[in-house]
Amino acid sequence: MFAKASKNFLRDIDAGGELISISSLNDSDKAQLLSVVAKKKRFWCWQKPKYHFSSCACLLGDVLTEETALKPVVVESEFVTYEGKFGDLIQGNMEADFATIHGNVGGTEKVESQSSFGTLRKQEVDMQHLMKDVQDRKVNLHHPFIQQLNENKNDILCILKEKIVTTQKCVISQQSQIEETCKVGGKLGVKAKSVTVSVTESGNFKDENTVLEIPAPTAIAYGVVELFVKHDGHFAESRVPKREVRALILQCFRKGRQHESSMEFCLLSEKQGGFEKKSEMYQCTTPVPYDTRSLCDFDVVDGFRDVSVHGKPVLSNAALSVLQPDLLELTKWFAVLQELPEPQREELYNLLCEILEDGQVVAQIQAVVEEICLGSKPGLTFLNELKSSQKERAQKILSLVGYDLQNEKLTEQSKKDVIATFHVLTSALDEMPDSALTILAACCKLHLLPALCALPNITSHEGLCSRTEPLLSDLVDQGTFPIVQRLFSLSNVRLEMNENAMSAITFKDPGFLPLILYISVSGFHALIKT
Repeated sequence: MFAKASKNFLRDIDAGGELISISSLNDSDKAQLLSVVAKKKRFWCWQKPKYHFSSCACLLGDVLTEETALKPVVVESEFVTYEGKFGDLIQGNMEADFATIHGNVGGTEKVESQSSFGTLRKQEVDMQHLMKDVQDRKVNLHHPFIQQLNENKNDILCILKEKIVTTQKCVISQQSQIEETCKVGGKLGVKAKSVTVSVTESGNFKDENTVLEIPAPTAIAYGVVELFVKHDGHFAESRVPKREVRALILQCFRKGRQHESSMEFCLLSEKQGGFEKKSEMYQCTTPVPYDTRSLCDFDVVDGFRDVSVHGKPVLSNAALSVLQPDLLELTKWFAVLQELPEPQREELYNLLCEILEDGQVVAQIQAVVEEICLGSKPGLTFLNELKSSQKERAQKILSLVGYDLQNEKLTEQSKKDVIATFHVLTSALDEMPDSALTILAACCKLHLLPALCALPNITSHEGLCSRTEPLLSDLVDQGTFPIVQRLFSLSNVRLEMNENAMSAITFKDPGFLPLILYISVSGFHALIKT
């Protein structure tokens, strides 16, 4: 609940991606200014990096030589008064706005999240003052936390420079909702969770399924700065906020020693943090049990940026057919799933459709699969946050792809390429918004996957295809098209239809979301394709 509320908050106020949402209250306690944070890059270019606090709650001063405590100058200011409302609606009409999903169904399903964190404050370290304090000091390369980061070429040392905190006591409540809605030929059941955040003074709240009360001040988001650590321990800030660039330049020239300081702050936004090697800066070379050609530097926390997939940018305002080269590669990957015995494929498909309605289970399964691909033995502790029914479902899914979580080993019948392929699918599902996962589940129940998979292949370079195309017959139905249209809009693709044609064009700065959608769709389609 807390993770979902903080993510909703950041989507609304931080489209540029400079803040990181806090996913647990335990991490909220660890989010202290100048805390050292490990940034871990991921397998695939579409995966956002993960950020981990040190288990011993280290601050920057703890990992520097000359163990003198730092006393940062903290600037505190009002950040924003935040109230948000998020929702989707499935109902039997065609006369509603963009935020509504329609269908020729009977009944109504409304999933709504409300957030009211009240007045929030920002606490920020004065970076210029900090630079003076750490001048001529080095990173202690023998510190256990630093050694661990340095050993993994994909890890980057960061420091927490700002955080957003609440000023009032808040209550987060959650309700599970489900409604069966009838359609010709069967039923469509949509299940989702409604999360509400409200400011409270009295401590009284309505009767809800689950309630979480958080005190003030609680950190709900934070920002970091990456450090580039040289082989001798000297370090530099890899990124400087634009508002500080001019001041730093003036300061350097006034002192007349732009390059003499042991603390060299790079003023180029493209510069990334890491650990310098004798011959070159680290590269993304994590050993994995499958081809690493698609390991890319996707350095975005949240929001959108022009990025690359196999060297090709996901273009703005481009026809959906731009994804064809990548979809050809996906077809080869997911052929492994088609080779599974039919009963096994069918059971796996049905279980995956069920967990689409619960983003928490998707995230936990993805974490386990990633650890398996890294060569670790994740064990059942990875699923401790799940309820017993959720845990059983997750274990069954992992068993179907060839991993015995109870005994922490691959089963005799399993193939490593099945696990690797499944990781491609789960990594994409984990990056999709929860609302998109719910709608994808509805598309699976409505048997729309073949039409969705066909769309990029028959779309012209202008993004057009004939409405009478037989492969799209399920999409042009007045009840299903708006559902698919909403799924595409959540994936940064504009899907429109008139009397003669259908068009599918990416949004401006679509990021990886169009590709993520089609990785997910292609993976599910492979499980049902004969």
